Amino acid sequence: MVLSSSSLTSGTLPSSPSFFSNDRSLPSLNPIAPSPSLPAIRSSALAVTSRSKGRRCLIRRMNVSKGDGSETAPSDMIFVPILEDGVFRFDSSVEHRNAAFPSVSFKNSKDREVPIPSHIVPAFTPTYSLLEEQQVVTFQFSPGTSFYGTGEVGGQLERTGKRVFTWNTDAWGYGPGTTSLYQSHPWVLVVLPTGETLGVLADTTRKCEIDLRKQGVIRIISPPSYPIITFGPFSTPTAVLQSLSHAVGTVFMPPKWALGYHQCRWSYMSDKRVAEVSICSYSMYF
Repeated sequence: MVLSSSSLTSGTLPSSPSFFSNDRSLPSLNPIAPSPSLPAIRSSALAVTSRSKGRRCLIRRMNVSKGDGSETAPSDMIFVPILEDGVFRFDSSVEHRNAAFPSVSFKNSKDREVPIPSHIVPAFTPTYSLLEEQQVVTFQFSPGTSFYGTGEVGGQLERTGKRVFTWNTDAWGYGPGTTSLYQSHPWVLVVLPTGETLGVLADTTRKCEIDLRKQGVIRIISPPSYPIITFGPFSTPTAVLQSLSHAVGTVFMPPKWALGYHQCRWSYMSDKRVAEVSICSYSMYF
C-alpha cells in the first residue's frame, strides 16, 4: 500500500491491502491501476496528457526550484512495501513513481513495481526536495550512526564523513580522497548505534552524489525521477545483505580461466615474471 507519513499520524490507515491512489485520476504506467475509492495521497506533481505527437507529458511540480541555488522545503516521501517483509520503496509522488525508469538493479524488475500486503511501516522515512533540478533525498539517523558501502572509492572501508560520486572513473593514480573509481553502487549500509542495520539503495543508473559528511545524515542527489529502496532495519548486516540479495541477486563465480586475466595484461609482461610470482605465491601460502 502506498502511504505518506501524514496518513500515519492521522490514524487513517487503509483497512484492506491498497495499492496506488491519489487525489486525481491519472493514467498509470504500473500494472495495477489507481483506485478512486482509496484514500488520497498528498502529491506535489501534476500529470497531464498531451495530444501533440501522440505522447504523454509529465509536468513535474516538485515545489519548483527558483534557479538561484536554493533548495525547496523538504517533504516526506510516500512508501509501498515490496518483495518481502521489511523492504520498502519510496517515491516523491505517485506521478514520479510512474515516471521512474524500469529497474536494472532488481533481478526481476517487476518485484520493484508490485506491492505486497503488509501492515509493517518503515522505521525511517526519507524526505525529498529539489535543488537545481536535482532530486535530493535525505535520511536522518541518531548520532553515532556509521555508514558503509557506496561502491569503490579511495580511503577507509567506513564511509562516514565522506562524499562519493557514483560515476565510474579510470583513476589509476587514486588516493585516499578519490571519490570515484571503477565500480559505482548507489548503496549505503547503515549501522545504527543499537547495532541494527539498514540498507539504502537509490535505484538509478544516472550520476549520483552520496553525501555522508554530516553526522547521522544521508543525502542522495541525482536527476529525478528515481525511487529509494530500503531493507530493514534488521538485527545484523548479514540479514540486510541477504534481503538485498533477494532483490538484486548474488555474485556469480567466474571460470578458473578468467582468474588473473587483468594482471596478465598489465603487470606480468613475460612468462619469466609469471613464473617468479607463481613461485613466491606458492612459497607464501604453502
